[in-house]
Amino acid sequence: MAYGDCMTIDWDTVRCFITVAEKKSLMAAAETLGMSNATLGRKIDALEMATGLQLVLRGPGGVTLTDQGVEMLALAKAGGDHLFQMERLAFSLKSDRRALPIRISTTETMVSAVLAPQLPKLMEKHPDILVDLIMSTDLADLNRREADIAVRLARPKSDGLIARRLPDINSGLYASADYLKGCNPDNLKLHEEKLAGLDDQYGAIPESVWMNEHGLQQAVSVQTSSVFALLEIAKSGAAIAMIPDFLAKRHALIPIAAPQSPVRKPWIVFHRDNRRNPEIKAVRNWIAECCQASFGTG
Repeated sequence: MAYGDCMTIDWDTVRCFITVAEKKSLMAAAETLGMSNATLGRKIDALEMATGLQLVLRGPGGVTLTDQGVEMLALAKAGGDHLFQMERLAFSLKSDRRALPIRISTTETMVSAVLAPQLPKLMEKHPDILVDLIMSTDLADLNRREADIAVRLARPKSDGLIARRLPDINSGLYASADYLKGCNPDNLKLHEEKLAGLDDQYGAIPESVWMNEHGLQQAVSVQTSSVFALLEIAKSGAAIAMIPDFLAKRHALIPIAAPQSPVRKPWIVFHRDNRRNPEIKAVRNWIAECCQASFGTG
């Protein structure tokens, strides 16, 4: 297609291309975008037809970009940054709000158990700051400016992002008094007990690796992708669960003697362009204070 020919590219199609490039898989990208593989495939085909370029190579091992795709991706991301900012501004104007919300992307546990309970402190000190708490584990939301701040359990390596350490999150095996029924929590044969653990939704996470290393995977009777579900399982007396120490203490669960559990090292992450923004800095400081109050010095 020669330059100047009619070429129509809509933002939704570009967003699909960016997600496919980041996920390196049509299936993973389709799941993230909430559409079928076939629909996403048609979106990519439409973009290639509109540009007259082959942008992706599809194979059994996933998706890779052509050289032309790599060049197009860089431009797509730059344009995407501006479009996301336009969407946020439109939301603000429609809501009759002059301030844009500071978007914080983090895990379910961080949102519900660490940040939400401490919101009064932020609101008292900074009454004009609006926050949007997003449950996500994908760093792409920072690169695409879908979020202003993220809290992640691994240090990111993406260019343009700044990461600062937060206090360690210690975890352990915990049970309720109903589960123990008077048994000594320091003298249990764990491979003979009922255990609850996280499923493989997040891959080979430290907790799952720990279970396998200590031969306890066969004792797992229930799995879930939710830390709060693990907490409720332990509270109910159904099983012993690996739970962050700060959550277990809040609910008076009993620690079970076990080998040293994994220690998670969380990071607060933000885009380099936002490092001097006073509102984002205030929210970053508040997040750090919330984590210090919950996790201690680690």
